Amino acid sequence: MDKPDLWSSMAFVRNVAHAAVRKGANLQQFCHAIGVAPDMLEQADAVADLDVCARVWDESIRLTGDPLLGLHLGETSSPALAGMVGYLMESSPDLLTAFQYVQQFSRAVTNATDFIVETRGDEFYYHIEPVPAWYHRYPEAARQIVDHAMSAFIHITRMLCGKAQYPQRVSMRCARPRDTREYVRIFKLEPQFGQSGNYLAYRLRDMQAPLLGHNPALNRLFKSLLEEQIAKTRGQESYANEVRRVMLQNFNTTLPQLPDVVMYLHTSPRTLQRKLQEEGTSFLAIAESVKSELAIGLLKKRTLTISEIAYKLGYAEPSVFIRAFKKWTGTSPGAYAAD
Repeated sequence: MDKPDLWSSMAFVRNVAHAAVRKGANLQQFCHAIGVAPDMLEQADAVADLDVCARVWDESIRLTGDPLLGLHLGETSSPALAGMVGYLMESSPDLLTAFQYVQQFSRAVTNATDFIVETRGDEFYYHIEPVPAWYHRYPEAARQIVDHAMSAFIHITRMLCGKAQYPQRVSMRCARPRDTREYVRIFKLEPQFGQSGNYLAYRLRDMQAPLLGHNPALNRLFKSLLEEQIAKTRGQESYANEVRRVMLQNFNTTLPQLPDVVMYLHTSPRTLQRKLQEEGTSFLAIAESVKSELAIGLLKKRTLTISEIAYKLGYAEPSVFIRAFKKWTGTSPGAYAAD
């Protein structure tokens, strides 16, 4: 079965679902609500698209009554949640190397969130950035994902080296909540909210702490297996799907246009169009498909006007967007949103 354009490992869905079950939720009913068969949760190679991932957060928060579920769930998360990437981390020589591997092999567990390691002078930065589609379609789920990843970072450092490493600064895109006490308890400081990016800032020397489970032979083995897995995945992906993925991952203020996509793919317009033609499609056809998918998702959220959606999708006039939407769905954006 082909993977969706944007996806996360089913292991993450299972982790959140089990948090709801521990609070008394019925697993069968929960799975029905999120649209996933219970046995799918246990399939090692299964993945979930953005819609399923958002529903699992929404349903879990509703059932647990915990608006900070992501933050709290991170306190019990282990490297094993990331499968082979987690085993690679555990066998690494130090924390810095372990999280550099997260950046290198994150595509083995998700392509919907970027994990980026940066060293600047004597400081270490760990960036957690859900792709823009999260913020446009599911902003609350995006916040939960960041909360979970940041909280899990602290818990995992404790598991890996025997001592929790606390950040010097925490930067978050989300607005400041009324009550920040849980953030302060976990991070030992108050995050800076409403910022332009999500990151944890550490002293670099703290990230050079040796790991308890360092094993060079296992580390080489897991790294080799992950390199093979990533190479195989890339070889199986059609060029058309790669173009779709790039457009969805980089949909921020407006939809990426042809010059943007060729820049991301390090190619030329002529080469891109030729490769798509060999697969029986075109950039225009892919762009129309992506616009249709995004338009439906944005209308469902009901947070933007039709004119604002038209602009985001690259239409100069709302009337042109309305005509296109009628062609895709057989109805107008206004009628669709009112349904």
